Amino acid sequence: MAGAGGFIGGHLTRRLAERGHRVRVLVREGSDRSALAGLDVDVAVGDLGDPDSLRRAAAGVRHVYNCTGLSADWGPWADFQRVNVDGSRNLVEAAGHAGTVARFLHVSTTDVYGYPVRPCAEDTPPRDIGLPYNRSKLLGEQAVRESAARAGLPLTVVRPVSVYGPRSKDFVIEIATLLLSRQMVYIRGGDVPAGLLYVTNAADAMIAACASEAAAGRTYNLRDPDRTTWRTYVEALARGLGVKPPSLSLPAPLARGVATVSEGLYGALRIRSRPVLTRHAVHLFDRDQSYAVDRARDELGFKGDVDFEEGVRLTLAWLDSPEGRARVPR
Repeated sequence: MAGAGGFIGGHLTRRLAERGHRVRVLVREGSDRSALAGLDVDVAVGDLGDPDSLRRAAAGVRHVYNCTGLSADWGPWADFQRVNVDGSRNLVEAAGHAGTVARFLHVSTTDVYGYPVRPCAEDTPPRDIGLPYNRSKLLGEQAVRESAARAGLPLTVVRPVSVYGPRSKDFVIEIATLLLSRQMVYIRGGDVPAGLLYVTNAADAMIAACASEAAAGRTYNLRDPDRTTWRTYVEALARGLGVKPPSLSLPAPLARGVATVSEGLYGALRIRSRPVLTRHAVHLFDRDQSYAVDRARDELGFKGDVDFEEGVRLTLAWLDSPEGRARVPR
């Protein structure tokens, strides 16, 4: 398990351990391992840029889950390439060197489609629109496919949409922080399907994909069945936090203009902090995220056991926990 200290990887590790699997996790020296608390796992210390450490971690392993990734809407391109492209390639090569790996599962994203106006299915070619996350995940997929083909490794790629739940940086911590500071705004009134996927539903789908012989060589979009809008989700978080939902909504063209100007200024001034609004964020909140998941339903039996009401309840319970309050002070 690579990326076990992260949001999705931490939940997936716990899910695997609960099911009785023997799990080896790859973690960086000095990294936060709180997501692994109480789990009986084998810890391998290494780095995506250190091939020797990856080979040691992959030795004797049967299934490799690559949950590593720089998930951000702003930052230097070199960081995205190092993690999402070169790091993923190095991990596949280490898995091939092990000689024991029967399946490599790579976690990608529906962002590789380039934020189309209409959500699509897996047979739609990815599209590079020049944003660092979109481009790096697309190139990362290509690197993984090429390396797996050279090594003769059976590969499965999953493309989750908007994954939320306890410890989610993008869709829980950041949105909750904006709500509490009264800085959260809607785009198009928030009446856009968010493509939400509760994190343990994501983990269960990944485990099923890794175990399925038919999933070798296949790619799967993943989201929960409900077409929940951003407004419904944000209002549920606001109620749970005891704050008012956003009162301001930006038209999409205005939001894109503000994001473009903000990114231009930050880039010209070499400011490393995140702009107030980014094109990536505007695309996520402006475009219908209800990507087709028929393939995952039909081939993996995916149905999303945790529904929206329960997913929000569990997320709010975490936000109210000591760990949640440390991440989102109030």
